[in-house]
Amino acid sequence: MVVIGRPDVPEGAHRRLVDALHEVYLRAGAPGVRTIAQRGGVSRDTAHRVLTNPALPTWPALEAVVAALGGDIGRFRALWVAARQPDAAPITEPPAEPVAGAGPSVRVLVVEDHPLYRKAVVQAMRALGHVVVGTTANGEEAVSLALETRPEVVLMDHFLPGLLGMDATARIRSADPAIRVLILSAHTTGEMTLEALRSGAHGFLSKDVDADEIDRAIRAVARGEVHVPAGFDGPPEVAEPREQELNPRERRVLQLVAEGHTDAEIAEQLAVSVRTVRSYLDRVRDKSGLRRRPELVRFAVESGLVTPRPGGATPDDATG
Repeated sequence: MVVIGRPDVPEGAHRRLVDALHEVYLRAGAPGVRTIAQRGGVSRDTAHRVLTNPALPTWPALEAVVAALGGDIGRFRALWVAARQPDAAPITEPPAEPVAGAGPSVRVLVVEDHPLYRKAVVQAMRALGHVVVGTTANGEEAVSLALETRPEVVLMDHFLPGLLGMDATARIRSADPAIRVLILSAHTTGEMTLEALRSGAHGFLSKDVDADEIDRAIRAVARGEVHVPAGFDGPPEVAEPREQELNPRERRVLQLVAEGHTDAEIAEQLAVSVRTVRSYLDRVRDKSGLRRRPELVRFAVESGLVTPRPGGATPDDATG
């Protein structure tokens, strides 16, 4: 039997949490990550990360591992909350002093490696009425955290240690196209903006903007719109889509569009939400460079990617 080692963290509340978790792990017989993952209903990667990563885990991941090990959930919740102080209040805390008339809240994950800027953004988001579901300074953890917390929008720093923001964006969007990403960078150029959009992001923004501009961008991205810096005109030409660029699920959605089905009908056939269908369509649009539904149908038919069934939509009568 191989016993998983305890991560090395500084003295303090986080250390107490780590020590308590390792103690529960040993009392449970030091089970393997496969066993812990099966008992807790999480991936083996998540189980291993909770036990070995020196970074503070998200509460849903920690709760699942503690439950799998037979630990006291209430005790570990208190230890986790204490470990999050003084960096930030628990993520379940309601927004402080929200701005009147700010609009509907958006569930946001903040990914930023500069602690002061991260803290300022979190405070601003809460003041604007948004719900911050978590924070991280690491690209790899951003992917895991996004898939655990399922935010509406990930506010993603471009330059991150290890996995860059655009690479993390591509992984997140590939795993869950319903999650939208807004990338922030200290440097914004037309080439970087285009690269961000190609990675799957719905927006690219300079860090020099104020909180109100970030708020407008978040709300636009949450609505499914694309937000780019002023003056960005897009690429001079859009390359013709290629069949290999679309994965099987995207091809299936395009097939159903070409057959004349509405988003709601497609969602029902695929047993997913309308929001997920629209996210897949967004990805098809991003890959093809075609925005309007008739253009997508025409491309699908003329290229031979899909063949409409009798009675399906034609490129000229498709709407949307």
